[in-house]
Amino acid sequence: MSVRLSDPSETTFLSDLEARDLIHQKTPDMTDALIEKGRPPIYVGTDPSAPNLHAGNMIPLLGLDRYRRRGGQIILLLGGATGMIGDPSGKDAERDLQAAEAVEANIASQRRQMEAFFARTDGPDPIIVNNADWFREMNAIEFLRDIGKFFSVNAMLQKDSVKTRIENREQGISYTEFSYALLQGFDFVHLYRKYGCSVQMGGSDQWGNIVGGVDLLRRMEGVQGHALTYPLLTNSEGKKYGKSEKGAVWLNPDETSPYEFYQFWLNSTDEDAPKFLKQLTDIDLDALKELEAAPAHERQVQKALAELITARVHGADAARLSIEASQVIFKGKADTLSECLVAMIASAVPTLDIAAGEPAVLIDVLVDEALGAAASKGEARRLLKQNAVSLNGVKVQDEQADLRDHIAGGGAVIVSVGKAKRFLVRFG
Repeated sequence: MSVRLSDPSETTFLSDLEARDLIHQKTPDMTDALIEKGRPPIYVGTDPSAPNLHAGNMIPLLGLDRYRRRGGQIILLLGGATGMIGDPSGKDAERDLQAAEAVEANIASQRRQMEAFFARTDGPDPIIVNNADWFREMNAIEFLRDIGKFFSVNAMLQKDSVKTRIENREQGISYTEFSYALLQGFDFVHLYRKYGCSVQMGGSDQWGNIVGGVDLLRRMEGVQGHALTYPLLTNSEGKKYGKSEKGAVWLNPDETSPYEFYQFWLNSTDEDAPKFLKQLTDIDLDALKELEAAPAHERQVQKALAELITARVHGADAARLSIEASQVIFKGKADTLSECLVAMIASAVPTLDIAAGEPAVLIDVLVDEALGAAASKGEARRLLKQNAVSLNGVKVQDEQADLRDHIAGGGAVIVSVGKAKRFLVRFG
């Protein structure tokens, strides 16, 4: 579908975020006038506790990208050091410490995904850094003298993430996690010293850590830094989209295929879809209102959301194939199938691979364990007699039919059982 997108040159950075309900909190002096005048580099830190980025990461990543497409320099900080410690924010118990090798592997994987994400849009090349690179050069005495002396324990005890844990006497909080804020605060100082970075952005649960960095920057460098947090990505029921949630949606296509990714957003509720479309895509806001005015049964908002966000994360070709695959699977019918489309469908439905030239008798295919279309030949015959089996949308009752006679292209056949069950048979 053709959807009108906004032009970054027509709006300023903060006004665009505000119009899309993407500002949760910010420091008072952070204004568009300040941004336009100085064009300061802006950074976001990521947690390397998992190898893959997830749906919840998209809001901060897209926030950076909105700045980058307006000509701003962005910095992505990978927490090689902080990931070894663990952020207590939002946690009611001590994290299990990760092995250094696991953290390094997660960082390498996340970096590849970030590079692919930003390669799809124009702007200054992102700077990607790992805070282990500067903390490895610092010894314990330097850390305590040069950083620790600027942090008040009294103030740190008032942070929600610390206070909650202290009040829970069974869990408590270790000095390791208690010191996390010092590490993140110094990240801000280091990035200012090296790149002139004076703005940090992150999720709303990071406000305390971020303003701690603003304060440390003022104390150590005499510089006024700025902070902005986004709302966390949640649905209308308050469910958060993160890596620890059941059924997490990953940006890595090897974990969540482009088709699954597309379907996830296509199935957004009428309450959630407009918010997601506003926050996660570049749709023109007047165009959004037009989509919202369309009859609900047409699901125009969901279709635009799924297409735009899949194209942004996985590319326009993947979005197009996801739409085509969705239509084929929904209808159970295909006049032609390309190899790319077959591969997309195979990621979504049970698939049976048969060697080229080998016979593929329908009743044998239906009971093959790889498909699970029928539990027995008796059940398969009943389905055939009931006219409940189709090959590429054509009803078939002959149990001896050879699927090779029904190939629609791409060396494959769509097998339908009943109104909703879809299967794929590939020859090759």
